[in-house]
Amino acid sequence: MNTLSDYESLYQELAKELQKEKWFSNSWQTQAGFYPNAQQPKSVFIQLFRDTWFNEEGKGIHFESWMTNADVKRGTTSVVIHIESSKARTGINGKTLVKNLLGDVGSKISDWEGYKLKETYTMQPFMKKMEISPENIVGNLQIEFNRLEGIADAVDSAIIEAMK
Repeated sequence: MNTLSDYESLYQELAKELQKEKWFSNSWQTQAGFYPNAQQPKSVFIQLFRDTWFNEEGKGIHFESWMTNADVKRGTTSVVIHIESSKARTGINGKTLVKNLLGDVGSKISDWEGYKLKETYTMQPFMKKMEISPENIVGNLQIEFNRLEGIADAVDSAIIEAMK
């Protein structure tokens, strides 16, 4: 049987693979591990984000995939953009950011297989739920993160507009 620890290792492997991508530069970062900690994990995760996305301590803007014990049993994971940046901390109006981002790339995202838009859910305006296994998770998530990297400039623009 697979465990959160098995998938945490695979998320670490995925982080290393993403760092080898042509587009990955000094402005990109990955973070993978247990949440909230390795001693009492509720889930495992990987985040991909740019330095300018206010993602200190994993609480900013980032692309993310995670698994809970229930996901491990089901063989599923989620892929999202999280917008966890408060206006008080970052100066970003989350609703404006989502409106601008989805106005720019929402139709593109909705054309991607399995992605669902949630225009009124500021923290997670789009999501894909996907079936995975230990054998295919790294490759399948690498495809999704490569796709998401293609909208990173739109995220940057939306952040700038949401700070005005």
